[in-house]
Amino acid sequence: MKFKQFVENVNKLLADKPETAEFEVVNSKDDEGNGFNIVYYEPSIGMYDEDEKEFTYDEEDEKEFEEEYEPNAICIN
Repeated sequence: MKFKQFVENVNKLLADKPETAEFEVVNSKDDEGNGFNIVYYEPSIGMYDEDEKEFTYDEEDEKEFEEEYEPNAICIN
């Protein structure tokens, strides 16, 4: 899913059900629901390697990171 679509879905949910603004945000471990975790951190921009299933980012120096890598994903946790 692209970030734009994710945000559109979140905004629609908030418009349709404003009470969800106070709900906890969780993510699923996998598509089968084998585990869930609360999202604790703000979203971060980084590079996701689909083959290796790894997400690389540098919260200390985002500008330097973007010069070295080509960001392509947003991590929600």
